[in-house]
Amino acid sequence: MTDPEEHIDYSIVICTYNPEPRTLKRCLQAVKMLDRNGLLTEVILVDNNSKSAVKAQPYVIEFEQEIPGMKIIVVKEQGVKYARMAAIRESRGRYIVYIDYDNEPEKDYLQQLKILNSDYPDVAAWGPGEVTVDFIDGVEKRLEDFARSSFQEKHLPEIAFDNKNEWQSFYPVGTGLCTFSSVLKDYVKDAGNGRFSLPGRKGNQLTSGEDTQMVLLAVSKGFFAGSSPTLKLKHLIPESRANTGYIRRLIFGTVSCYETCMLEVFPEKLSGIQNKLLDPVTFTRRAAREFIKCSLGVNTMLTFDLIYWLGSNAGVYYALGKPLPGFVQWLIKYLKAE
Repeated sequence: MTDPEEHIDYSIVICTYNPEPRTLKRCLQAVKMLDRNGLLTEVILVDNNSKSAVKAQPYVIEFEQEIPGMKIIVVKEQGVKYARMAAIRESRGRYIVYIDYDNEPEKDYLQQLKILNSDYPDVAAWGPGEVTVDFIDGVEKRLEDFARSSFQEKHLPEIAFDNKNEWQSFYPVGTGLCTFSSVLKDYVKDAGNGRFSLPGRKGNQLTSGEDTQMVLLAVSKGFFAGSSPTLKLKHLIPESRANTGYIRRLIFGTVSCYETCMLEVFPEKLSGIQNKLLDPVTFTRRAAREFIKCSLGVNTMLTFDLIYWLGSNAGVYYALGKPLPGFVQWLIKYLKAE
């Protein structure tokens, strides 16, 4: 009898929380149209405790009947980490592919993954090198370039991969990420033992990091990670996210978790992270100075730069378990960065 875990080639995981119907419909339509020729797949749609049950939506019921090997699971514990962990436990594929509910992969996505997995067997984590952000309701011109970067638009000219234990620009993020199932099973085991603490995006909080840790865990095991321009998808961004308020929280949430990501995967980096720590007085004075600069003008990009700087340094405090200086805490709240 064939082992079912070896029988499935790709487990496609789609995590959702209060998904906008327009984006989830486009995502499921794209997943439905994926070229599965010569491949066995399953699709696990995870409802991370949405206010309205995803499985009860008429269009989801229709896609469940049309997409091969699709099933829906509900995860009550809030946080993308917990949604992904539940899907990893359920998955039977040799590879696990994360297609976010606002992603629209190209029809040949799985076929291109098959080629990459065959040609580069030591690369345990692949991501798309061609990501186009589709602002489905438009975006303010002054924000567009920065917003495209914030929402992970990229156009790599060639395949790139490495196994350095520092984040590389071509290392894949959660969007379209394909990882060895064996690595992710280990991630679940380690997270259950308390090694990995970051919950991922949780409700309106835009902290991330669980996908970064999955990639870095593969690197820590001696594998490579990279991206390929042959992997193409669209990132669908509605008006509710194509605005300064959302981007502020996205910047802070993304940047402030980095040092914790690194320390939990590579504990030997502790001394290096300690050396980055600004003492409370210096942190407060610099934060005040940069805040005054922003207050004197109307340049939105300066505010984004300030939030990035605050997130980077606050992240060191978070990683080391130290409380932020009072003024810094106030400033983060004032800027509505979390």
